[in-house]
Amino acid sequence: MNNRLKVSGLVLTLILLSLFSLSVGATNDETVIYFFKMEGCPRCAEEEDFLEKLQNRHPSLEVEKKEIRDSEENLKLLKEMGEEYGQEIRTVPATFIGGDVWVGFTKKIENQIEEKVKYCTENRCVNPMLKLKGEAAAPETPTSTKEETINLPFVGTVDLSSMSAFMSTALIAFVDGFNPCSLWVLTFLLGLLIYTKSRKKIVIVGLTFLAVTASAYGLFILGLFSAFQYIGQLLWIRVLVAVIAFSFGLVNIKDYFWFKEGISFTIPESVKPKIADKFRNLTQKSHSLPALVGATVLMALGITLAELPCTAGFPVVWTGILNTQGVSGATFGILFLIYMVIYLLDELLVFGTVSITLQSSKLQEEHGRALKLVGGTLMLTLAVSFLFAPELMNSLMGTLIVFGAALSGSLLLVLIRKKVLPMFEVK
Repeated sequence: MNNRLKVSGLVLTLILLSLFSLSVGATNDETVIYFFKMEGCPRCAEEEDFLEKLQNRHPSLEVEKKEIRDSEENLKLLKEMGEEYGQEIRTVPATFIGGDVWVGFTKKIENQIEEKVKYCTENRCVNPMLKLKGEAAAPETPTSTKEETINLPFVGTVDLSSMSAFMSTALIAFVDGFNPCSLWVLTFLLGLLIYTKSRKKIVIVGLTFLAVTASAYGLFILGLFSAFQYIGQLLWIRVLVAVIAFSFGLVNIKDYFWFKEGISFTIPESVKPKIADKFRNLTQKSHSLPALVGATVLMALGITLAELPCTAGFPVVWTGILNTQGVSGATFGILFLIYMVIYLLDELLVFGTVSITLQSSKLQEEHGRALKLVGGTLMLTLAVSFLFAPELMNSLMGTLIVFGAALSGSLLLVLIRKKVLPMFEVK
């Protein structure tokens, strides 16, 4: 009898221990993160430090780190996981937790990842590898991580998690639109067209010219962004972009004080007579409509190449900023459209005014100086923030601070030129 009691007690003890071990296992299931990174990527390094601290706070968290630079296998895995999660991932860092994926790393993404990890420690989340293999379904995502996207017809899912990208795009495009090189060319062309006294000619040539130059400029921007996406978020890319922006900024500010003296990002004086002659031939000679459009297209392409050194600064900085923020896909498409529309606003305004009034005025040197100053100080502040404090551009307030600093710098330099420098002039 005693032996039976002992055996029964032993069995009962084993059953209780098994149940206890199962309950412990259920509450300590590991939350698995798949973290894709690349050596030299500053955002990847920032997230890696964050994930290490997150692991210290959540012992059940497991981070699978995947370096893609020298591993075709990891690169293939990143592509496959992206397809499984419904995203075309072309940059890192990329982070997969449960049914969610994040591309890039910002303060907002950091908060969302931490929130997701807390959710997964309390509610079992699927291992991303099991989701890829189709062995488990993804759980519901917390509401706070779903509110950051919007689905647009014919476009797809657009990430609205950071309004700073939209704000910086709008402001950079606005300043870029007031480029003295492109405005000089447009006002000169329209000035010659007025003498033909043909509104039809003005509309045909003007719209064709704007369409071609904008298309060529847009292709240049797309090429820059594609190159950044291909290269990735390397530190030397950030340094290169900052150096380019800083150089353009200094030269433009120099032009405000000493216009066209020394190095200057303007249309060369030797090229301007050739442009003028082509314009006169285009507007004065009799052309059929197809010939007129064709000649305008060829001329616009040539002028776009001639003025590219004058206009390239802002696209380089803008695409560099988007690359560090991990923007891609449909979100970039929307930002690109916003950029091009705002960039063209001032030229369309000039064109519309001339078409209606048949009156035009040339861009004066003082106007060109002012435009150079604003563009130069903005590129300078963008370069400094991009290199030393890139996180500023990841928030709306930080973006406004950068642009506010540029505007304040412009006003200070105007004061120096108008009030301070005359005091040192030899009379």
